[in-house]
Amino acid sequence: MNIVFMFKKRIMKNLLLTLACFCTTFYLMAQKADVNSLREAELNRFKIMVAQDGAGLDKVLHKDLVYIHSSGTQDTKASYIESIVSQKTIYAIIEPEEFTQRIYGNIGINTGIVNVTNKKDGAFLPVNRLKFTDVFIFENGRWQMVSWQSLKINK
Repeated sequence: MNIVFMFKKRIMKNLLLTLACFCTTFYLMAQKADVNSLREAELNRFKIMVAQDGAGLDKVLHKDLVYIHSSGTQDTKASYIESIVSQKTIYAIIEPEEFTQRIYGNIGINTGIVNVTNKKDGAFLPVNRLKFTDVFIFENGRWQMVSWQSLKINK
């Protein structure tokens, strides 16, 4: 009977160890998915900006958005969407050069360098190379940008 008890104990230990390994692997995969979903949310936002999609911007921008341009001017969610929809600001091309993400609970931070080409009066303007930090919050099952700040840097 003692041998049967030891055998059952060994099986139980192996099952618990296997379960612990599975849970750890699943947790690490889920974190990677969060980073990937944050990255995709940012890239999608860039596409929406270029497409001048006001409804799309309304979904990806948080109601408390503070958007500080590289020029130092500041927008709210409403004023930022208005500037894009009215074509006061036209983003023709947005290309990330460096791009990293970090997750802290339901807060995501993107940092990097992005090359932005605007248009004015039908003509392309010189490329702005921007170093940026932005903050997203995960609410209602999706990432929304709540803050953006950028600075022009030398080419």
